[in-house]
Amino acid sequence: MTPGRLAGLAALAALLVVAPRPAASTGGETLAFKTVAGVYRLTFDPATLPEAEMQGLALLSPYLAGAAGLLLAPRVELCLADDPVYLDCDTRRPGARHFAWNARMNLAKGALALRRLGALRHPVELGPVIAYLTRSLAFSLWLEETRLDFYLSWDSDVLRRRYEDVDPAAACGTVLDEVTSASREAKHHLAEYRWHNCVNDVFRARLGEYPLHAWQAFLAAHGISEDLPDPFAAPAR
Repeated sequence: MTPGRLAGLAALAALLVVAPRPAASTGGETLAFKTVAGVYRLTFDPATLPEAEMQGLALLSPYLAGAAGLLLAPRVELCLADDPVYLDCDTRRPGARHFAWNARMNLAKGALALRRLGALRHPVELGPVIAYLTRSLAFSLWLEETRLDFYLSWDSDVLRRRYEDVDPAAACGTVLDEVTSASREAKHHLAEYRWHNCVNDVFRARLGEYPLHAWQAFLAAHGISEDLPDPFAAPAR
């Protein structure tokens, strides 16, 4: 499963509700996650994995991790009018009165998700999944932190900061040259899209794909069955 396909599946799973219920045919219990693509189900034996533990582990699924906030950090521009942690959303752009506050709320959400991921107790089979999601989320959080630092200073050198072995100055020099000479509004747009996408592409190529084999090994080791909505199913070959 490529990072692009995983991101697409994450978008389909934007709405999820956990609804445990007995599974009559198996004697186990089923967690049903309602998504915009349909209902995604995991049926498990609560004697093997308690329901509360399974609810947390289920969110590591390649089909739910994105919607659960375990794959990517919220964008700094995110502002939900009905969420009381945000102040007046206004334009959701640098220069708006409460942009910095709202952006920091998004960074705090990403940091909290990263801490929870690190603290999650998990079976050994899920070690590669935890490692993958941790690297993905940590990098995504760094991207958003870097963009906010740039919007607060408009210093293009901020966008040249390295992350591990990713060197934006080397990989994305053309974009950085454009940022340096652009208007302030254009700087925001360039950082939000072209710089972000350029650096992200470099990192994701090195990160590789979600370790689907590890997720499937977890399902098999614990006798868990997975029922996918049609949009999640593997394409016919």
